[in-house]
Amino acid sequence: MRHAWLAFALLLVVAVAHAQAAAPVASLDRTRVGSGETVTLNIEVGDGSLGNPDLSPLAADFIVLGTSTNHSLSIINGKREAHTILGVALRPKHEGQIVVPALTIGGQTTQPVTLTVEAAGSAPANAANRPVVLEGKVDPAQGYVGQQFDYTLRLYFAVNLADGQLGDPSAEGAEIRRIGSDANYQSVRGGRRFNVVERHYAIIPQHPGTLEIKPPGFQGTAVDPTDVNSFFGAGEPVNAVAQPEHVEVRARPAAAPEGAWLPARSLTLSLTGFPADGKARVGQPITLGMRLDAVGLPFEALPALSLPKLDGADVYPDKAVTGSSTNGPWITGRRQQGFAVVPTRAGTLHIPETTLHWWNVATDKAETATIPARDIAVSAGGSATVTPPIPAAAQSVPNAAPTAVPASTSGGTPWRSIAAGVALLWVLTLVGWVVWARRRRRPIAEVPNEAPQARLRPGPAREEFLRAVASGDLALTEHRLLGWARILRPGVRSLGDLAAALRPGDQRDLLVALQRARFGQGGIDMAGLGAAFDKGFDWAAPERPVDGGGLPPLYPR
Repeated sequence: MRHAWLAFALLLVVAVAHAQAAAPVASLDRTRVGSGETVTLNIEVGDGSLGNPDLSPLAADFIVLGTSTNHSLSIINGKREAHTILGVALRPKHEGQIVVPALTIGGQTTQPVTLTVEAAGSAPANAANRPVVLEGKVDPAQGYVGQQFDYTLRLYFAVNLADGQLGDPSAEGAEIRRIGSDANYQSVRGGRRFNVVERHYAIIPQHPGTLEIKPPGFQGTAVDPTDVNSFFGAGEPVNAVAQPEHVEVRARPAAAPEGAWLPARSLTLSLTGFPADGKARVGQPITLGMRLDAVGLPFEALPALSLPKLDGADVYPDKAVTGSSTNGPWITGRRQQGFAVVPTRAGTLHIPETTLHWWNVATDKAETATIPARDIAVSAGGSATVTPPIPAAAQSVPNAAPTAVPASTSGGTPWRSIAAGVALLWVLTLVGWVVWARRRRRPIAEVPNEAPQARLRPGPAREEFLRAVASGDLALTEHRLLGWARILRPGVRSLGDLAAALRPGDQRDLLVALQRARFGQGGIDMAGLGAAFDKGFDWAAPERPVDGGGLPPLYPR
């Protein structure tokens, strides 16, 4: 019955997660193109499933040249995240403002995006007369210290290139990062068709003032496929240099709030993992996950995340998870922080409002990201002993279930009466067996207080522990180690109990290190942990009766 309920709960969680899957996000690799040029529509699906996308709405304004897919898989704090990006190569049919319509992907709909198609004559007049042209453009033309500027570099060539080297821009007093992969397409300029290689760079100024972006150069060799000598290296050298660009970098405005300076295009702050029913128990860990995403900022610029001081609970932070991704030409920085919140007394646990001030560079105004305050009703722990927060507090995956599960308090449930009856019969059976054994033999030194564990064998439990050590999963390692120990010493309920039952030495020290690592307060040598317990437990000598009576242990070392 218990396994059936667990299976049902798992299916329910999967169904809810699927229902709440994020909608697919559509973006263009460029928002402004010339007439005759191609553009790529990127559609990112969070759950990794594309289904059969319907691209027919694009036919009204675009020629669909082809599609490609890119899959990625990441595991953050034990949570699996799969992403799939569908790339659709498009060529606009006309000039002007074109709205890329919403598309249906996997039963959900993307948002519309806008593309500007300029006339072919907007390019420099002499560009069509050169075989190779290199152009650079920065967006926006002015901004703030720490803000990301998008530098777009385009190489146009109307000849066959046997080889070539394209450099990177440079700017004194600024950080420069290359964004994404090169985009390849074709463009018509002055009636001549060019192949185009497009690159994007993120330029982040570190000081106010005028920033000069020094252009890179291109050097290559053009070959004529109709010339026989071209096959023997008799090509023609070609080169091109872009024009320098200048941007005005302003200092942090006086109207900006105090604290971290966060000039971003958009910013979101969230906190998840609250109990669905808004209730908790004393000593039962609540695992919360805080996440900060900022478009236009790398993760290195994001501040550390923390919860306000809580009255009536202990907070154990997990190790932060950070990273940066790209959304078109823009960097998106991400910081995630897990917290194990352990209520220490019954009543209302109030989690105050959390705010983060940032500067919106799109509107040039200060804004505030807010996590609303929440209240959790905390009840006293049940009659069963509540395990300390060590086994589950350090897990930073939102909605992770703690290892100590309190008994249900809902009334009118018949299985509780059945379980109580079964437990009573089990106790009576155990008492009868002990009485019978005492009549036939001398007193037994140790009587396991959990009969189901007495039927287990320490050999397989040891192997499971070593496999958990090899996997590097701290929570699983602790669980397997305690399970192995309980077979030999049923009274062991936590790492603290196990440490108290061992001799002073390496095994005790490693248990302390494992406990600290589970709270994100240090690391542990997993190989050393496995080696220390490979040959069994170094138990402390038990106190024995003076007369030396008693049978040997049921499971000798």
